[in-house]
Amino acid sequence: MAQQIKADKDYTLLTSLLQVADIFVKVRERELLPQNLSATGGAILFLVEAMGKDVTPAKISRMLLREPHSISGILMRMEKNGLLKRTKNMERKNLIRITLTAKGENALKQAMKKSGTTHVLSKLTEEQRSKLKQSLSVLKEAGMKELHLSPKALPWP
Repeated sequence: MAQQIKADKDYTLLTSLLQVADIFVKVRERELLPQNLSATGGAILFLVEAMGKDVTPAKISRMLLREPHSISGILMRMEKNGLLKRTKNMERKNLIRITLTAKGENALKQAMKKSGTTHVLSKLTEEQRSKLKQSLSVLKEAGMKELHLSPKALPWP
């Protein structure tokens, strides 16, 4: 007979938060399957478009809170698939700029059609959405402090 573990309120809340995050990743990846993109790949397309011409792998890594080598591998696969281009800066040879290709721009347009995630989020009222956004903002700020990261590291959303 398995021993019942007394539920810790923080651990229970954390588990629920992680489950919801995993659900959104799975829903998002199902949406992105036709573009042969992961949820991270879709986020990279969005960031490259949103950040303009000053996009580097290091900035993407910081924005997504991912290890640089992980982002580098994803960027190489995305370049191989023709979605983006990695270009060395002629003045600073160790600096790489990321730009979308026409195929990448098209994939981004398709990726922005978020029927699954929109459907899930539509279950919240405007008041619930506002409270959730406020709560997530508080948790994000506290987490950034815990990790000794500047709030500027994640400027949005």
